Amino acid sequence: MPHRTHWTSADVLDFEALLHHDEQHGDSRVIAARDAQLWREAIAPALPAGAMDDPGAVLHRWLEARRVAEPGLLMPGSWIVRGWRALGGVALVAGLVFGFAVANAALFYAGSTPVNVLVFLAVTVGVQWLLLLWGAFVWISSGFRHASARVLVAITDSAGRWLAAVLEHLPGEQRMRLRGEAAALRHLAGRNGELLRWPPFIALQHFGVAWNAGALAALLLRVLATDVAFGWESTWANGPGGMHTVAHAVSAPWRWFAPGACPTLAQVEHSQFRYAKGLTAFDETASAAWWPWLAGAIVVYGLLPRAALLLWFASRQRRALSRVSFDEPRHKTVWHRLTGPVVRSESSPHHDTASGAPAAALAKARTSEPGSILIASVLAAAREPIEQWITSQLGWRVVGIEEVEIDFPSGNAAALARIGSAPRWIVAVPAPFTAFSAFAQFLNLLASTGKVEGYVLVVGRDGTAPSDEWVRYWRDFLRTEAPGVAVLGFTTP
Repeated sequence: MPHRTHWTSADVLDFEALLHHDEQHGDSRVIAARDAQLWREAIAPALPAGAMDDPGAVLHRWLEARRVAEPGLLMPGSWIVRGWRALGGVALVAGLVFGFAVANAALFYAGSTPVNVLVFLAVTVGVQWLLLLWGAFVWISSGFRHASARVLVAITDSAGRWLAAVLEHLPGEQRMRLRGEAAALRHLAGRNGELLRWPPFIALQHFGVAWNAGALAALLLRVLATDVAFGWESTWANGPGGMHTVAHAVSAPWRWFAPGACPTLAQVEHSQFRYAKGLTAFDETASAAWWPWLAGAIVVYGLLPRAALLLWFASRQRRALSRVSFDEPRHKTVWHRLTGPVVRSESSPHHDTASGAPAAALAKARTSEPGSILIASVLAAAREPIEQWITSQLGWRVVGIEEVEIDFPSGNAAALARIGSAPRWIVAVPAPFTAFSAFAQFLNLLASTGKVEGYVLVVGRDGTAPSDEWVRYWRDFLRTEAPGVAVLGFTTP
C-alpha cells in the first residue's frame, strides 16, 4: 500500500462492504453514473498530483466520497472497529477492578494470620501464567488457525443475524437494505480474517495489563495505609534455605539494581509460620521485607509480559493492515471505472497463457480420466446440474465430490482429505463473488494435496450460466494467482 495513503482497519472493512453491496444489489449503469459524478465532484479535485496511478489513493477518496454522499448507509467496518474499541475500554476497566479486588482479598489480614506470599503470588501472577501457557499450547497447535477462523465466522455471522433480527420493525425498503449490510458483515470474516483476528487478543491483553496494575495498586495501598504482616508456609520449599533459593531466583531480574527487594536468608527464616505448631509473634522487619519482592514479581512476571504481548499483537495488527493491497479484479474494476478505460494488449486471445481461451480450456479439460469435484457451499442447491455438466461436457469419471467453504479456507481440511487420489480437480465457484483473497488461500491448500491439474468452473449463484464479465473477472484473477488453473463457464441446456 502506498505510504502516502493512510488506510485504517475501518476503512478497509467499509471499502470491502461497499464493494459487496454494489456487486450484490447494484445496477451497473446506475453505479457507473454514480461513480462518474463522484469522480467529477469529490474525487478528482482532491487527488494530489500523480495519485491517479495509485489505486490505494483513488479508492480511498472513493470511500470517503461514498461516506459523505450516503451518510445513511450502514458501514459494518466502522461499526466493528468501534465495537473493538469499546471492548478494549471495558477490558481495561474490568481488569483494574478485578485485579484490585482479587489482590485486596488475598491481602486480608486481621492481625492473627499473616498474608502467605506464595498464595498471593499464585492468585495474582500464577493464574495468569497458567492461562498464558495454555494459550501458547493452543497457539502452536495445528488447530489454532482453524479454531480462530471458526470463531471469527461465528462472531460475524451471529452479529449479522442479530442485526437483521432487530431491524424487523423498520419499513420494508430500509429493512431490505440493512439486511444486505448484515450479509456484508458476515462476509467480512472470510475476506479480512487477518485484520479481524487480532483485536480480540489486543483487548485481552488490555485486561491483563490492567489486572496487574490493579493488583500492584492494591498491594501498595495496603502497605502504605495499613499494617500488613507477610509470611510464608510451604512443605515443598523444604525449610528457609529452600524458600530463600526460590525468592533469590525469582528476584534475579531486579536484584542487580534493587538488592533490598529480596528477603535475606535470616528474614526468610524469621517470617516462616507453621499452623501445626501454632502461630508465634512475627519479626516485623522480616515480615515487611516481602512486599518489595511481591511488587517486583507483579511488575516483572505479570505487567511486563502482558505489555509485551499487547505490543506484539498490536504490531501484528499493523502488519496485517500494511499488507492490504488492491490487486484483485474487483478492486481494479472500481479503479478503472473511476480513472478511465482499461488498456488492453493487442495479443490474440488464443495466446492467453493464464488459462487459455474458453475453447482451448474446454479441450484441455475433456478427458475420461478420474477427477474430483469441489463445490462452493453457496452452490449446494445446484450440485446435481454441476455434476451432470462436468460428466457430460468434460467426460470425467468422478471419484469424489465435496462441498467446501472457498471463502473460509481453513475449515476445509476434512473435505480435502476425502476427495480421493484422482490427479485432477475442478472447483465450482459462484458469480458474483467477493472473497478473492480467501480463495487464493484455498488454492494454496489445494496445491498442497499434490494434484497436478486444476480447473475453476464459474456458476451463477442460482445455478445458471454466469455473465461473461464474471468469467473474465475470474480469469484475470487466476492469471496472477494460479497461471496453471484454467477457467470454464457453466452453461445450461
